[in-house]
Amino acid sequence: MKKRMNVLKTMAAVCAVAAVTAGCAADHAKTETARNTRETAGSPFTYFAYDADGTGHEQTVEKAPQKVITNNQTSTELLLKLGLGDRIIATVLKDNPTTDELAAAYDAIPILADKRDISKEKVVGMEPDIVVGRVKSFTPETLGSVSDLNDMGIAAYTQEATRMDQDVTMESILDDIRNIGKIFEKEDQAEEMAKELTSRLTETEDRLRSLEGEPLKVLLMVNYQDGTFGGYGNNASLQKDLLRRLHAVNVLEKGGSALSAENLISMDPDVIVYVKGTHNEENDRNAMEAMLSNEVIQSVKAIQNQKIITVEYNELMGGGYRTFDCMETLADFLYPETAK
Repeated sequence: MKKRMNVLKTMAAVCAVAAVTAGCAADHAKTETARNTRETAGSPFTYFAYDADGTGHEQTVEKAPQKVITNNQTSTELLLKLGLGDRIIATVLKDNPTTDELAAAYDAIPILADKRDISKEKVVGMEPDIVVGRVKSFTPETLGSVSDLNDMGIAAYTQEATRMDQDVTMESILDDIRNIGKIFEKEDQAEEMAKELTSRLTETEDRLRSLEGEPLKVLLMVNYQDGTFGGYGNNASLQKDLLRRLHAVNVLEKGGSALSAENLISMDPDVIVYVKGTHNEENDRNAMEAMLSNEVIQSVKAIQNQKIITVEYNELMGGGYRTFDCMETLADFLYPETAK
């Protein structure tokens, strides 16, 4: 059974009206991606926003939202890339520095909180038209569930590339770009961006297609300190898909923290991809040097051959368009003989 609610919300910025329809569609949870419909340019756009368990909530945006809150870095960067920076009324602390191209515009956006500490009261108090970002933050304990926000006349867009109820792929990022383009009536710019990223994906896959032999064993490591570390496992489906396209596999089946030197020796990765983030900045600073100087783990192939590369959390784990930059960086590092 599907509940449906119509809400009319005044947009003071443009003296226009945006109607948001929100309903629960749990039956779409794990078998259907966002069903997105728009008959003509400028007409209402209908899509689904998802809870962490995959419950879908139908959203209908009548007009392009004017007041936006973003709950992660990748959604903020996408809106800025599409020229929508003036619509963002607040965001959260960055996971990593942004690009030089976006830095000034990004730094001008008010910071609401750390993404781990953002609260529903703060969000609702700013009276946004829509909240955009990663699925994980849409909970009653944080910024509010999708239905919480809908009940207050606020729409939600949950990034397809951050869904946890089903496997996602690099194409999920392209879906997000196109959906955001439709919500904000920036469809031409979004489609151009998606096509350019698709071309880069195809080009990378084509140059690696002739690779033979077993896939490289890769460990996605985070927060190395005194021989212990965390890792992202195969349950991170976007990264699993990325590695597959790079003729590589993740040696860690399920992500976790407090892994030990014994775990690292047992996994024996060919390559370590070390993921940096602002929350682990102190440990990240000397992580590579500490690994290379640790006598206990010198038998690990990645340590022996110094096959360790650092990447930013936002690029690898954020589910945004910069994951395509990370893909190309990793392809060049893993297979330098194929680099242009």
